[in-house]
Amino acid sequence: MLNTSSSIAKQLVVTEILPPYQFYQENTALSGFSVEVMQEIFKITGDEIDLQVFPWARAYKTALNQPNTLIFSLSRTKVRENLFIWGGKLMREDIYAWCLQEKFKTPVTDIEQLKKYKLAVTNSSSTAQYFQQEDYPFIYTVVSPEQSLQMLYLNRVDFITGTKSTLVARASKLNLEVSRLKKIIPLSVVNHDLYFAFSLNSDKKIVTKYTNAYKIIEKNGTLDKLRNKWQVQ
Repeated sequence: MLNTSSSIAKQLVVTEILPPYQFYQENTALSGFSVEVMQEIFKITGDEIDLQVFPWARAYKTALNQPNTLIFSLSRTKVRENLFIWGGKLMREDIYAWCLQEKFKTPVTDIEQLKKYKLAVTNSSSTAQYFQQEDYPFIYTVVSPEQSLQMLYLNRVDFITGTKSTLVARASKLNLEVSRLKKIIPLSVVNHDLYFAFSLNSDKKIVTKYTNAYKIIEKNGTLDKLRNKWQVQ
């Protein structure tokens, strides 16, 4: 258990690369909206941070199983509601199904129509959990969102999911033509708030310290300033 009375106690924090929320700059420094929010919180808590950047499935598994682990940015879904101790809301995501411009000439008006198509999703992501729960038959789970995007451009799957900002960032990183992407249908059923959260069995004092720090940046306007800076909801 972490010694919360010491300012040099290391707090384990896990995340993934998810631009524009979490990404590496050219100088290898971690940046992004969520990163800057958490940095403001860390300034208040005064803890030394052990920040680990993992593929999403590993970050998720670590937070599920290791006490006193903080994870961000985590979609708050019904499936996950009782699996974590929820800290503070970072933002809201607007997720769409996406395809290549030459595909889906006939408009899709209901998410059920997508069941006959091949889909790539990141392992343990909220969208993967939703489509698996709904028994979509043609799901390909991949390690990273970049892999799903590459599969789409190679015509190995028919559609993928994501927000406009994250897909544009990934396509640019992979030198793929963003103009080839088009929205199929909004996926309101998988639109969720993104939070930072703690693993179950975490020390209540640690959780309280971080939730109180969140309330401070929410009240003093820092959170809104960062949302405006990064143009997130």
